[in-house]
Order: sequence, then structure tokens, then C-alpha cells
Amino acid sequence: MKKILRIAALLLALTLVLAACSSPSPSSGGGGTVTPGGGGGSENPPDDSAFKAVTLKMYTVGDAQPAIDRINKAASDYLHSIGKPYSIEMNMEGWPSGYSDVVNLMLGTGEKFDLCFTANWAASFYENAPKGYFTNLTPYLAKYPDIEKTLSADFMNATLIDGKNFALPCNKEKARQLGWVLRKDIVDAMGMDISKIKSLADLEPWFEKAYTDHGLWIWPNFVPADYMFDRIEEPIIGTRSESNATEIIAPDLQPEFIGAIKKYNEWYKKGWINPDLTSESSGDSEFKTGKYFGITYQLKPGKADELVGTIGYDLVQVEMNTPEIANSETSGAMVAIPAASDNKDEAMDFLNLLYTDKNLINILVWGEEGVDWNFTDQGKGIIEKVADSGYAWSQGWTMGNQFNNYLLSNEDPDKWQKFLDFNAAGHPLPALGFVPDTSDMDMQTAIAGMRAARENFADLFRGYVDDVDGEFAKLQEQYKAAGMDDLIAKYQTQFDAWRASK
Repeated sequence: MKKILRIAALLLALTLVLAACSSPSPSSGGGGTVTPGGGGGSENPPDDSAFKAVTLKMYTVGDAQPAIDRINKAASDYLHSIGKPYSIEMNMEGWPSGYSDVVNLMLGTGEKFDLCFTANWAASFYENAPKGYFTNLTPYLAKYPDIEKTLSADFMNATLIDGKNFALPCNKEKARQLGWVLRKDIVDAMGMDISKIKSLADLEPWFEKAYTDHGLWIWPNFVPADYMFDRIEEPIIGTRSESNATEIIAPDLQPEFIGAIKKYNEWYKKGWINPDLTSESSGDSEFKTGKYFGITYQLKPGKADELVGTIGYDLVQVEMNTPEIANSETSGAMVAIPAASDNKDEAMDFLNLLYTDKNLINILVWGEEGVDWNFTDQGKGIIEKVADSGYAWSQGWTMGNQFNNYLLSNEDPDKWQKFLDFNAAGHPLPALGFVPDTSDMDMQTAIAGMRAARENFADLFRGYVDDVDGEFAKLQEQYKAAGMDDLIAKYQTQFDAWRASK
């Protein structure tokens, strides 16, 4: 209810802003001025002594945490102990649709806040940056050289817009791999050998047995066919993943994707899929109910072990494709400074600490030592979480340098080396580094129209409908009505020019 009221208030504010403006430009006034490119930030940020004693408001993805006020105080106390006069207030606003609804409205109304998670799938980076809602961070980077040393120029350059950095990516796995995370106790009880699983067809008999013998569902939260596509404009426009792919397409309308949804539909009719999932359902929240055998996740080395502390069961993972390096990863988890922030220098200094200060990042990710977690091997940075402490956010992949995160006692102590090996093994997809210019109003209108149309088909993507082909025909009709054909043509022109320039 609180979130509904907040969104309603933001919608009212947005209405007032638009009514006061003669143009939809984000630089127009009313409810807070937003200058394209950020503006207002010093190109030579002040020394620590010049920072203001302000509270930085940060918004990120994740389930709300009962003890968040305690964690914010602990992080702020730590900042003060190292000479920073500012404090931090971190807020979680749910998973992607709920988070995006709140943050996009805050950005659109010019609400004052200082840092936010952005990606190709949440608070869309590729929409909000061209609109001028994010600060140009490039002038700051010379003062904070450790950021580029940590991330590497190539990784940072993959998300440049007009040669500028409008957000900074988390230093984490740089390749993607889709697959399933399964409950180990059920795997063992059924005598399942996961080393023999090579395809979705190999998994189906085990899904049936888990449902029949143990009454457990599965949830293909990510469509397994997604690894066949590189979704450049999440989730509506992309290319195929083949090394020679040159055609811009709508992945949702491709035969492989439709076939995957038909498979979901079969599973749903057999009772294997929870019939009550909604757009607000998250893999973690569903999994920890104890009602599931397996859920699809984007994988990386040790993903199953990483989830144990959140889910509460021992888990194993089954990969469905080889590692790929795609735009979805270079822009899959980033932090931006909103252009409306009055505290850009302080926000940038805090952002730098997320890459360089191991103590700070671990307070934010894991909570307080002795309250939320305890060391089991301090020298190796291995910890054990305290049950029911009120803080179980654990989303270290969303910001800063994940290689500075402590490891859980059940995780592989060589996890970070395996991350490096995983990154090295990833093969780049054809569109890697292609950043389209979507500032054209017709493109923005078509993108918004296609995304809005897609929202009408949530039940289709969960496999809940009776007539899959009929629903996809309706989806195609609505995509075309929104301007899909012209949008694909404009993307194709840009993509061809980008390929020719390489």
C-alpha cells in the first residue's frame, strides 16, 4: 500500500510537471529542474574537507529489509570514521517492475535523490541517460583513477553514450550464462546426475518426478531460449547470438522463443508451474517458500552457493549454454547519479568508495559484523550469516567492486579466480559495444509503445494461456501498431553503420 501511494504521488507530480511545460524535454522546469548531461557538477570535485554534511539518498533493487535503518546508520558511522562528513540512506524498491516504476517517476519529476541502480532491465539506462536524467560522470573520473583501474577502460567504454559515462558498472562477472538452480536435497533424493544434463529435454523427466513424488513446482523465470538472443533494447529489440548475426529482430516473435513458451504452456497444464505468479514475483522470494524444485537464473561460478544464504536450502546449478559477453552484461548492473541531485560531488566520492573500500561495501552487502554475520576465517574473508537478523539483502552484484565482497562459508574459496576464468572464457556477441542513439522521439514512442504492449501479455510469457499461437499473433499485431517495423529499420541502419565503422 505504501508503494502504491508513493507511485500515485509521483504520478500526480509528473502530471503537474508536464502541465507546466510547453515541451516534454527533461530540462524543462516544474517539480525540479533536470539539465541534459547532468550539469551542475564540478569538473574538479572538492577535497574531502569541502564535502557537505548531507545524507545521500540511494535507491537500488531488492526486497525491503526490516533492519535497513540500522544498516544505514552503521554505514554512515563508518563513513564518518574515515573522515567523510556525509551519510548514506539506502532504499530497496523491489524487483524490476516495482523498482523501475518508482525510480523512473522520480527521475521524470526531478525529485531530489543522489544515486540509483540502473541497467538495461531496470530504470532503463538506455532510455534515461539520453533523456538527460543522469549526470555525466566522465569529468570526475580523472580524480578517481582507481575506478578505471578496477573496471578496465574496455568495460567502461562498452556503455559510453556520445563518448561519455553516465553510469558506472559493477565489477563482477562480465559474461552471461543461463540455466537452472535446483534444490540439492531433491536432486539427491531422486538420484539425479546433473553432469548428464545437456539440454532442456534431459531435465523434463526430473521436473515431472519432482512434481509427482515431492509436490514441487518449477519456474522458468528466465526463458531458456533467451541465450539465443542479445536483447539490445531490453526486452523488445535485439539480434541473434550467432557470431555472424547481422539482422535486427524482435526476439519475442522468433520461432525459438515461441517454442519455449509453448513448452512452458505444457508444463503449466501438467501442474508443474505455480498458477499464481505475478509481475511482482521474484525468483529468490518464490524459491525460499520451499515450494519449488528449480528456478531459472542467470548463472556465474558459484551462483547456487551464493543463493544458499537467501533461499535456505543447499542448491546446485545446471548451465544451459556456454558463457557469452553481451551488452546485457556491460549494462546489466550500474549505478548512476541523477541529474537532479544537489550533492553530485559527495555522491561521486561515495561511488568511488564502493569500488575501493572493502569495509563499506561489506556493510552494505552483508550488514554488521556480530549482528548480521560473523567471520569463520577472517584472513580469507569468509563469513557465516546470522539467521533472522533482519538484513538479508546480499545483492553484492548491484554496485561497486564485487571482488571485495566477503564469501559465505559454503562458497568456493576460489570463487573470484573462477570469475576471472569465466570472463576469459566468454565469447563476445556480434552487437557487443553497440549503443544505439534512441533520442529520436519516434523511436522513443515506439519503444514505449512496444514495452507497454508487452506488459499486456504477462500471462503468455508465464505459459498461462490456452492459445499460445493466437496470443503471439495478438502481440505481433500490437508491436506493429506501436511502430515495430520502423523501429527495427532505424536500429538496423545504426547497427549497419556501427559495424562498418569497426
